[in-house]
Amino acid sequence: MGGGGNGSGVGPGWFDTANRRFEYQKDRRRPKRHDRTNPAQKWIFLLCAIPILIPAYREAKRSGWFHDRVAELPFPASGTVTVNNSVDPKSATSKIGVTAADANVVVQLFDRKTDVHVISVYVNRNEDVSVPVPPGTYRIKIIEGDKWHGPTTWFGTSTTYETVVRPMVFSRRTSRMIDLHRSPAGNLHTSINFANPKPLN
Repeated sequence: MGGGGNGSGVGPGWFDTANRRFEYQKDRRRPKRHDRTNPAQKWIFLLCAIPILIPAYREAKRSGWFHDRVAELPFPASGTVTVNNSVDPKSATSKIGVTAADANVVVQLFDRKTDVHVISVYVNRNEDVSVPVPPGTYRIKIIEGDKWHGPTTWFGTSTTYETVVRPMVFSRRTSRMIDLHRSPAGNLHTSINFANPKPLN
């Protein structure tokens, strides 16, 4: 009967087309949804990284990683000192010991009350010394670096400058020790000085 022919007109050909359309939709690449990063997360990451990045930067700086075009001068021998003219050598009955790490170092003692420079001790990298100092309470400042340029510009681009947080007391005939090897378990707490050290007169 003729009615059956109309039914075949929407038969296999139609289903093939529909099926191809379905497969195409299924195989299309759909763009991935990207979750927006909360700006606060970036700040949290940055704040967490700062305690790691700053010490790493300063370690690289004092180790001489940054280019320095200025001619290098011979660094004083370990145990060399620069002393304020007002200091009587006979009064130096205490001692300070300094152990240097991988950088040359100048350890300075300033009178806590007057902030007057009393003595500076020079120590070559990876060496240690012990020198006499007058009894007193001192603010300790530490200058480290790679190439020596003298007591005006210090170590040039490699200069790092810190102050020991707690004043150090030297009573008569006592000894104090400073070890500059950085360690999480260390007890020598320092604050960073962003200004350059003042030249020694």
